[in-house]
Amino acid sequence: MVAYHRSSALHAYVLTVSAVGLGLVVLLVAGSGPITVLEQPPLFWVLLLSLVVMESLPILTRISGGTQAVTTAEAFTFAILLGWGTTAAVIAVTLSVLISEVLRRAAPEKILFNVGQQALLMAVAGGVYELLGGERPFTARDLLAFATAALVYFFLNLVLVGLVTTLAHGRSFAADIKECLRAEAWPYTMVFGLAPIILAVATESISLLPLVLLPMLAVRDALRTAEEAEEHRVAAVEAAEEARAVAAEKARLADAEHALVERLRESDRLKDDLLAAVSHELRTPLAGMLGALATLHAREGQLTDPQRQELVDMAARQGERLKVQIEQLLLAARLERSGHEPAERPVVDAAVLARQAVAAARATYPARQLVLDAPEVLPVRAVPEAVLQILGNLLDNAAKHAPDTAPIRVAAQRAGALAVLSVTDSGPGVPAADRERIFERFTQLDSGATRLAGGVGLGLYVARQLANAQGGELLLTDPAPPGQGARFELRLPMAELAFRRPG
Repeated sequence: MVAYHRSSALHAYVLTVSAVGLGLVVLLVAGSGPITVLEQPPLFWVLLLSLVVMESLPILTRISGGTQAVTTAEAFTFAILLGWGTTAAVIAVTLSVLISEVLRRAAPEKILFNVGQQALLMAVAGGVYELLGGERPFTARDLLAFATAALVYFFLNLVLVGLVTTLAHGRSFAADIKECLRAEAWPYTMVFGLAPIILAVATESISLLPLVLLPMLAVRDALRTAEEAEEHRVAAVEAAEEARAVAAEKARLADAEHALVERLRESDRLKDDLLAAVSHELRTPLAGMLGALATLHAREGQLTDPQRQELVDMAARQGERLKVQIEQLLLAARLERSGHEPAERPVVDAAVLARQAVAAARATYPARQLVLDAPEVLPVRAVPEAVLQILGNLLDNAAKHAPDTAPIRVAAQRAGALAVLSVTDSGPGVPAADRERIFERFTQLDSGATRLAGGVGLGLYVARQLANAQGGELLLTDPAPPGQGARFELRLPMAELAFRRPG
């Protein structure tokens, strides 16, 4: 018998068990007649009174969401079954449960369920006993029928109560059955074993019945101990699970703290790299520009027109270099904050963007030989300025590292569902161990004193971030044919909307 909460499934289950159990009571009483029930001998009423007393003094144990009442009253119920039959046993258990529940002021629905449940259990057990040939008065020949009836009663009770706890509290039905079997099987074996002893002693002399209370108290104590042990075991399991949850949460917090420390260290490292890059790289073009302007100011009357023009051109070049480096720093910072470019990307022709990037590079590096291969229309969804920035960074990188006389090859081709824009140079190439590192912020492979190319080490980082923002990727691949040099590929998914060549 358990305390429970309402739910639609539980309510239907309770009503069903109550209706079936009470219906069996009505049928059995109607079949034997109420007068026959009232004409039972005094011994029957003494056992019934004992049953009521034992039923009214349950062992209460806590379960998830409520309490469970466990009694040793079944010994008297089965004694009545063995002595007076199924109908008498069903009526006895119905009266005892009804009186005990009313005394405990249980809710009406709970009273109906527990009465119906116990009536159903006793009716089934009595039917099994009689079906297997159990007779009255009870003799040793009826032990097998009695043991089977008790076993059916025990397991059916586990099922009925287990369904209540499952529907009311969300407990695992299988787990509940397993726990009850482990905790209650042996104590209840002793309870059922006392039933024929109680009947034999009471039949011999009612005055000897109090002697049965001693083993009953021992059985009750064993049952209480088993229930308390199970309660402690469940509490220990719950405490262990809570401890594991606390440990897992501590581990998660430790990992989060470690990750935060690592991010802070990385942030400090980036700040140091940025300061080093700014102090070194930005100072170089600034010094060149200021030096040229200082020479113009100090020797203005002593310079020829060609010399003056050369100094002006030098200052302009250094100023342009300074502007490019500052723009790269600002763009990298903006990408770091936002993480992406605007989501709206128009459909553009990647081949046209490749031609525009090559034209801009020819204006910047007029002495360079740039070879373009863009034979077909390549529709992609991308921000044009972002693609031009990527190709511009790749072309700047190639121009800085490739020999002056070697060509830089740019290709715009279709590869399955991708548009591939590649920039290939014949420079020193990139070692295999550094192929991913070069895309990190402030990374320059020739960062020593002998470095020929200027810059703050952000070109490839910015290019990859922009490629990702366009739904594509930027990779360093092997040049074709293999050999010295580097090949960078910007891969963009082809758009559904295709351009068509006129005519």
